[in-house]
Amino acid sequence: MTHYFGEIPENLRTKIFYPLGRNLWKLFKEFGYERILKFQEKSEEIVYEEIQERLNTTLITAKRVLEKKVPHPEQVLTYLLFPPVASIRTDLQQGTMKLLYGDSVDLSFIVMRDETQDIFFILSGHCEDGIPVDWWMTRSNDELLDRRHSKIGLRLNEIPKQKNFLQCGLRCLEILTDVRNERTPQWATSASHVSPVWTSGLWNTLLERSGHEVHAALYDGCVADKAFGEPWFAYIPWPVMIKTLLMMKREDWVLRLTGLMYRHYLHWQGLEDIAINWLKENFAEVYSYSLKIWDEGIPFPIQTINSSPPNLKDPKVCRRQLFDWYFPFPENFIQPRHIGMDIEEVLKGVFLNITHETPHNEIINASHIISIGTGLNTKFF
Repeated sequence: MTHYFGEIPENLRTKIFYPLGRNLWKLFKEFGYERILKFQEKSEEIVYEEIQERLNTTLITAKRVLEKKVPHPEQVLTYLLFPPVASIRTDLQQGTMKLLYGDSVDLSFIVMRDETQDIFFILSGHCEDGIPVDWWMTRSNDELLDRRHSKIGLRLNEIPKQKNFLQCGLRCLEILTDVRNERTPQWATSASHVSPVWTSGLWNTLLERSGHEVHAALYDGCVADKAFGEPWFAYIPWPVMIKTLLMMKREDWVLRLTGLMYRHYLHWQGLEDIAINWLKENFAEVYSYSLKIWDEGIPFPIQTINSSPPNLKDPKVCRRQLFDWYFPFPENFIQPRHIGMDIEEVLKGVFLNITHETPHNEIINASHIISIGTGLNTKFF
């Protein structure tokens, strides 16, 4: 059964963003709004454990790299501390994070439920000299969410319901900066940012397997305010370098970010076993459908750079639901069988020596594999 845009409630603040999420839109068309809502609600059971495994791997690997205990760090990938949906080569992490965020910075992701507009969870991390050193996370029942703003008296959990996205972020920033100063007074003079993120935007990006496509999706969500008045996710205040890069065209943004993260090589991002097992147990049909999509492959970097999302500002596109993404030669996507693997093997993560200079019709095989896995579990080829 195919589900349609009109089935999404009109009072849903983030309705217009659904077609902007390539992965979210596919799941919605297949399973409908109610099933997607159930998926997002129940994901609270797994999100803390998933992020804990991902970020602890990031911190431990960064420490080992600094100690020069990791062979071939240029072939080892982990996830960023912020945002933890994107991966990075471990040898590039320190320089890239310092360039994008500065020498000492705290950043808190405020993940907000689309339907109730309260806080799903907060993920806060600290980078020192470009190295991830600390993180903490609240659950939805954490007493921190009851903390009130010193001037307006609103509880932290109530602030996202305010209609002004920027003002919401600034008020959350004031509370969380005070919390940071209380928890870690040694970093009281560090830069502090928040990133309000709608749950739909988070899951759309987490479902993406291509590192290049992740950065394209981040761009689409950050600049959505140009079309709809508010973004799908944003930083408040914007780190200067990231704001500067967002002034570029979509394809230039992808090139700059993937150059900083991977030296332009393609990362087929993995998925932790804890998340896979939870999906199999609770949403077997969603997992099976996702496997089918992932098995169809990921775009060559050159295809990502030359792709474009649907034009949601065009009334005809919305009226006729022409929410199709453009990719040149989509029949040439890179599939697991091309590198001699099945999709569940690929979900361990695969780093490939394929860049934007690789033509979309090049024959891909196992010789393109640089490494398999993430962090200290990486296997080299």
